[in-house]
Amino acid sequence: MTLDTLVMQVFSGFSLFSVLVLMALGLTIVFGLMGVINMAHGELMAMGSYMTYVTSVVFQRYFPELMGWYFIIGIGMAFVVTFAFGLLLERCFIRFMYNRPLDTLLATWGLSLVLQQLFRQVFGPKEVSVPTVQWLQGAWKISDGLELPLNRIFIIGL
Repeated sequence: MTLDTLVMQVFSGFSLFSVLVLMALGLTIVFGLMGVINMAHGELMAMGSYMTYVTSVVFQRYFPELMGWYFIIGIGMAFVVTFAFGLLLERCFIRFMYNRPLDTLLATWGLSLVLQQLFRQVFGPKEVSVPTVQWLQGAWKISDGLELPLNRIFIIGL
């Protein structure tokens, strides 16, 4: 294994690590502030991802000339939709289960299962992918054998 290959592998691992850290920080904040163990946290993250996917499909079909902007709008829509769903979830269900950790654990686990099946029904059992916008395509060339993809640099920057 060459040094360039090792650096690229470490860089790829670090970009995945940064996504997982963001997820863990969100879970920690929810638990720390509300005292709620949210077993549906991953599904809420998936909801944001699917919202970005839906935005890309809508832009491809109806606004192809604006395809370079779908990613920014999709991220904004992901925040808005996921926030609205989380607020609805808290107001309708979680609020009545504060100080009952087992109940919140079971309720959010059930919600997790429901959301997984809903996503499977709507989007199918196979994964969907969001196309990379043009301004995130390409790589930053460090040397002849070492190029760091721009989309992963963007992920780490988040």
